[in-house]
Amino acid sequence: MAIHERSLVEPERILRKERLVVEGIDVSGDWNLIILPRVINDYDLDFAKEIVNSPDGKTINQCYQCSYCTASCPVHNYWDERYNPRHFIYLARLGMIDELQKRADVMWRCVSCHKCTHRCPKGVLVEEVLKVILRTMAKKGLIEEYPSKKFDKFFTEQVLEYGRIEDGELLFGWIEKQGYKVVKDPILKKPIPFIGETPEWLKQLTLKPIKSMNIGFLMLNAKHMLFHPRTKNWNKFKQVLRKVMEEEGALAH
Repeated sequence: MAIHERSLVEPERILRKERLVVEGIDVSGDWNLIILPRVINDYDLDFAKEIVNSPDGKTINQCYQCSYCTASCPVHNYWDERYNPRHFIYLARLGMIDELQKRADVMWRCVSCHKCTHRCPKGVLVEEVLKVILRTMAKKGLIEEYPSKKFDKFFTEQVLEYGRIEDGELLFGWIEKQGYKVVKDPILKKPIPFIGETPEWLKQLTLKPIKSMNIGFLMLNAKHMLFHPRTKNWNKFKQVLRKVMEEEGALAH
């Protein structure tokens, strides 16, 4: 038989026989698909309580699993069907931490389009709830730090250091953090664009608009890559800002 949301079932639990006869009746074909049962004993009901007690997670119990959120999600429909907001909420409410951990590699892929929240008939703030689930799991050390969070930290470090960002340095610095080999100049140790391992998609994405830029603008960007512009009197202000962020825990998460 057909399996809706097949991505939710582990492949090893799905069996299909070439020929299946039940009580003398040949049920071969779609009806010979069998899903083996699973037994889960390890529930953490306190996990759902933590979500509900968070200001952004209070609406999680309003979800009645209609799946409007998943049906409207562009990530689920066009990118990765394993990204399933309805199922993440279901697992969190039951406290099935192991199952959430298995999906940790895709849970951060929300693109913040808010379609899920706008279409939810029960008023669940889906995006906010999912972020609380991720935040709670990260806080407990149940998942590795996800890429968007790493980028947030990298971006924040750049702002704290200079008071502003420089697009080229931010871009190639981030590429380096992703494990690509970036070539730097020997004196200032700044990344040299497109020298080293640059992802092909990035070359195509950036080279086309660069060809239409005037030489003055390109030279200005090259200068900023070497000598990162800094906000005036930033050194005094950044000490205050860093102290406030540390006190509020903004640098710890």
